Amino acid sequence: MLWEWIVAGGLTMATLILLSVISIGVVLERLSFMKRVRRATDKLRQELKDAIAHKKYSEAIACCRTNESPLAAMILAETASGRDAESADAERILNLTMRGEMARLKQYMPVLATIASVAPFVGLFGTCKGIIGAFSDISTQGMGGPNVIAAGISEALVATATGLLVAIPALMFYNFFSKAISNMALELESLAFETYRDLQHHLPTPPAKH
Repeated sequence: MLWEWIVAGGLTMATLILLSVISIGVVLERLSFMKRVRRATDKLRQELKDAIAHKKYSEAIACCRTNESPLAAMILAETASGRDAESADAERILNLTMRGEMARLKQYMPVLATIASVAPFVGLFGTCKGIIGAFSDISTQGMGGPNVIAAGISEALVATATGLLVAIPALMFYNFFSKAISNMALELESLAFETYRDLQHHLPTPPAKH
């Protein structure tokens, strides 16, 4: 029966299935990416801790150049200005770096938001289309009894149910990733500041401006 409803739904059901596949793909990709970033961040934290403990400050910075964690990019942005990380230029570079890393973490998130917003309307469109078709058949072929009407309407409502089934998980994962990224951003900013504070006095003094 499910296959019959899918076939009867035509383009609407095909669209919802496509949106579902895209949503699942984005969720799996983001889960894998977040896990990879978390591993890279934990590895970098340990390497930085060991390097600073042994006063190998140049090695600590070198670790950041080979790590894909956003923390590495943020530390490099702060240390690039030497000891003068509070200057306007240094703050601008750090802000741009943070924005770039946050954009990398939020990649494909608009896709989930769009699917969560659009899928219910696609389902509603399918329902309206199905009900219009059911009443059109009634007008041309007669009532045919309550069972015929109920069957047509139930078939049409499958589109709405499918739209919600696609939208709800997409919205849940969008909120989950948004919260996780916000928490990670605060954590990374704190870690970057702590690391820079440990390295600050061992960085070269920036040249004086003329």
